[in-house]
Amino acid sequence: MDNNQEYFMSYEDLEIHRLMLEDTSRTEMYRKVINDNRKYFNNKVIMDVGCGTGILSLFCAQVGAKKVYAVEASNIANIAKEIVKENNFVDIIEVIHSKVEDVVLPNNEKVDAIISEWMGFYLLHEGMLDSVLAARDKFLKKDGEMFPESAAIYVAPLFHPYTKSGIILMEHPCLHLLST
Repeated sequence: MDNNQEYFMSYEDLEIHRLMLEDTSRTEMYRKVINDNRKYFNNKVIMDVGCGTGILSLFCAQVGAKKVYAVEASNIANIAKEIVKENNFVDIIEVIHSKVEDVVLPNNEKVDAIISEWMGFYLLHEGMLDSVLAARDKFLKKDGEMFPESAAIYVAPLFHPYTKSGIILMEHPCLHLLST
């Protein structure tokens, strides 16, 4: 099994998705940003890269997205399809079980916004940034929006008195999401 297969199979574990959904700071921040910036989602075509269970896609549909392409490479896409159905959004959210790099949208459609929770712990854990950038280059309209549109890691050198060594302390990443 290659690294890509292992990576996608690791996201089939429902425990990982439970932990992400229970991260209320993260989940509520995305909900708040989407609600506070409805003009970027209302009556727009959105792509959710690495949608997982589809929570961000649901938030976009709730604020009036015209269409959401929820792209997920792992088999958790099958669960996302059921969640979309249970929430009565099958006419708006289309779950696409594929790597985003392999997706072809109808009529080579472009999207108004791309949303993704690509960063994981310390911005780098999930390693999805390359896929999000590929989606941006392939699918995003010239005047389209990215959520988040930038991020920063703050680090500080620290001397540990017990081990007498220097370590790097990583603060929580600061996500730069559009705000009103």
